[in-house]
Amino acid sequence: MSPSGTLQAPFGELAAAIAGEVHTDPVRRSLLATDGSIFQKMPAAVVYPLSEADVQAVVRFAARRGFSVHARGAGSGLCGASLGDGIVVDFSKFMHRLRRLDLQAGIFVCEPGYRLGELEVALKGSGRFFPPDPSSGEYATFGGMSATNASGAHSVKYGNVADYLLDARVVFADGTAAQLSVLAQTPIDQLPGAMARLARLYQQHAATIESAYPDIRCNVAGYNLRGLVQDDRLFLHRLLCGAEGTLGIVTELHFALRDRPAADALLVAYFDDIVSAARAVQQAMPLGPSGIEIMDKSLLQLARDSDPALKEAIPADIDNVLLMEFDGPSAEACARPAEQLQRQLAAAGLTQKAHLAVSATEKEKFWALRKAAVPTLYTLKGRRKVLALVEDAAVPVDRLVPYFEGVYDLFRRRRVPFVLYGHIAKGLMHTRPLLDLKDPADVALLRPIADDVYTLVDVLGGTVSGEHGDGRLRTAYVRRKYSAIYDLFVQTKQLLDPGAMLNPEIKVYDDPDQMTKHLRYGAAYQARPPAALRLDWGGRFAEEVEKCHGCTKCTTLTTATRMCPVYKFTRDEAAAPKAKANVLRALISGAVPEQTLFQQGLQHVMAQCVNCGSCFLECPSHVHIPKMAMEAKAQYARRYGVPLPQRLTAHVELAAKLTHRFTPVIAPLARRPAVARWAARLAGLAPQRPPVLFDRRSLYQRLPRRMAGDGPRVLYYAGCYAGYIRPELGETAVRVLQAMGCAVDLPRQYCCGLPQISKGLAGAARRAVENNRRAWADLAARADHIAVTCSSCGYALMHDWAHLIGEEAAAGISAKTIHITHLLRNHQDRLPPARLPLHVAYHHPCHLRIQPAADSTIRLLSAIEALRFDDLRSHCCGIAGSWGMLAANDTLSRTIGAPMIQRLNHSGAAAGVTDCPTCQMQMEHLGNLPVLHPVEVVWQAIRNSVA
Repeated sequence: MSPSGTLQAPFGELAAAIAGEVHTDPVRRSLLATDGSIFQKMPAAVVYPLSEADVQAVVRFAARRGFSVHARGAGSGLCGASLGDGIVVDFSKFMHRLRRLDLQAGIFVCEPGYRLGELEVALKGSGRFFPPDPSSGEYATFGGMSATNASGAHSVKYGNVADYLLDARVVFADGTAAQLSVLAQTPIDQLPGAMARLARLYQQHAATIESAYPDIRCNVAGYNLRGLVQDDRLFLHRLLCGAEGTLGIVTELHFALRDRPAADALLVAYFDDIVSAARAVQQAMPLGPSGIEIMDKSLLQLARDSDPALKEAIPADIDNVLLMEFDGPSAEACARPAEQLQRQLAAAGLTQKAHLAVSATEKEKFWALRKAAVPTLYTLKGRRKVLALVEDAAVPVDRLVPYFEGVYDLFRRRRVPFVLYGHIAKGLMHTRPLLDLKDPADVALLRPIADDVYTLVDVLGGTVSGEHGDGRLRTAYVRRKYSAIYDLFVQTKQLLDPGAMLNPEIKVYDDPDQMTKHLRYGAAYQARPPAALRLDWGGRFAEEVEKCHGCTKCTTLTTATRMCPVYKFTRDEAAAPKAKANVLRALISGAVPEQTLFQQGLQHVMAQCVNCGSCFLECPSHVHIPKMAMEAKAQYARRYGVPLPQRLTAHVELAAKLTHRFTPVIAPLARRPAVARWAARLAGLAPQRPPVLFDRRSLYQRLPRRMAGDGPRVLYYAGCYAGYIRPELGETAVRVLQAMGCAVDLPRQYCCGLPQISKGLAGAARRAVENNRRAWADLAARADHIAVTCSSCGYALMHDWAHLIGEEAAAGISAKTIHITHLLRNHQDRLPPARLPLHVAYHHPCHLRIQPAADSTIRLLSAIEALRFDDLRSHCCGIAGSWGMLAANDTLSRTIGAPMIQRLNHSGAAAGVTDCPTCQMQMEHLGNLPVLHPVEVVWQAIRNSVA
């Protein structure tokens, strides 16, 4: 499959040979030049294979043309293992199928791009689970998890991915593919030459190999040669699982499932010093915990300082906390060891501050604390950022005390702040220093810090890589760790990859300074933002772009997050929120020339942001991706203009003002198929969409400018929808406000600017904002609230106006803007009695979810007597303002909205409900129910009660 655009030589040959995609443009390549690590390396090409045959073709092409090959999963790795200057093979777009799920047998078969989060959804309610649970599991792929032999918080009991790998298909460096189970059934003397030599190599050195690894519960450093030959058969499973794509590329994986424990109990214990916590872990281990997590004082203090809610939840006088979990067949069976441990800790004088959480609510409270604390690390202010550097070191549990003492001492001596948390039950501590990689002095500290920590780890019998892998971060330390068998690692690599084509520079590579090379930032890094920014950034544009650290959470496919609706249904890296930051970082750093970026794909990446705001809400670093996309679109528009369809759909309010009086003439014409098709073509709209028609009498012709009341004074900002398309909604909103006793102002008003800025028309959006300010800013200053019925208008006034005119100028209006259901909820005692025997199903709009009191509609309608209220708990409806109305986006819009529409149609409700006008249009067009605004439901309930 040939991508759009011209391929750099010689990759046209490869594109012709595979069914998948090949990309060589600088934008696509920059998207895969980074992962979740501190590194950056620009690949020569990106390939999205469709099949194993494609992977074989890539490997053969690379061997023939002299390129390296780098298999990539989700791109969430912390040590740069999937980065390289050759061909990056990304499995997440096409090779992500679950091929087989047999719950009775307890097995599943998948392609490497399939994600753990997807499996968990498939297993829900089955009583089965896949035990390894890395923190990135919601978005981690099984290919990536097998490449690093991932584990997680419960691996002390349940082990690593390798413990569940039953079989796999692998493409080797010569382009041949093999099933591991077939190789394992073949006598050694009948194996292909390299395989037979590998087996004999193990047999010759078996005793040395089996005694060379540290006696520790978690270790993925180097190659795992243990047990390579059993009963005169070659078992490559454990060698390849953890080899980080350096010995072969998996194309299919077979895994075992386990029965999910029926219950668990959580013992939460606070300690006054880290040594007491380490000794508590040693007391716990004989009791068989399923997992123990630690958060030390540095992390807890950072969390308390950065989040007021966490400040209330975390006691100020503690040094660290342990979360100790026990699971089993019943609550009683789990509680027994937890209670015993609680008594032992008290008797040993280690802590009197321990609490046993058995109920689901209590356990969730404490796990929520753990989940909330760690992401605060990514929001720290200042130039120093938390780094993955020595975060994967692990030591035997009985050596934790000297490890803690040594780590605290070395960071204190170097005057480097750090945080410490992790899976202490298996001796693995995520120790993460805070450094500024743009500062040469801090860059110079990388290797000395690593040397110090890893020397301590070696002395204590630990490992440099407990679960994240070696990658570019730790490969230089593999030789030192395995001096007795390192030459066997090298020979293994030479036998299975004689040309060093598969992920070279990883696992076996001698460069003591490797960790300081190919840094995403570095002493030479300089950011040069565009000279004329179109939005107000307060001088922080580069800082905002650089906040994205590549964690990849924004590529979550399940309902665990709402972001990103476009990515969820395309699995296209260009659609991922992090792609916007990656491209803009390439722009401001000069990694790709500005003209090249604008001409070769930047707009394609930015156009896939529909400005729903979900990623800004859910990103651990709170990177403002939507604002970045708006800036990029505006920069593009300034250079190249905006296509006519986008221009037409950006000026709905202007069209309404000019034409609404002629609706009696326009409407019959617009409903004629031939006219509708012509108009759709002109405006670039999908012809299947019903035409958007304006009411002949606008809201401003129906109601006076001021309506008296003895309650709060409210300026009603109706927006284009309630102003011109459905003015009866605006009338209903005013009736409800008056029923609450509000004095209502309905001034002359203009579009909120969101349609324009979303399409790159920053100047037009800014003029709309200024027109509004001139028209009603004085009224707003005297008002108690600025109420909106359109959640998108509310989003614009609360957020986008500050981007256009600056935070200070927008602050007064932003602070007073409130969604109408939030206002009604706050003053519900002023509303007349409300009762309505009606069944409704509610869709929560994206733009409302990122506003204060986002659940106000849910709470308001749930309180109406006799109203049966169902929350559809759905994701984006797919319309995204006018985006989904455009012909180019129609199919994807329907695909995104389909799950919500299906829930709506099968809800049994008499009507749908939503706060967003275009969501309402989508629901009415694709669904089979009438759709109401929440204020219409409230008004019906009030009238029904009066009747």
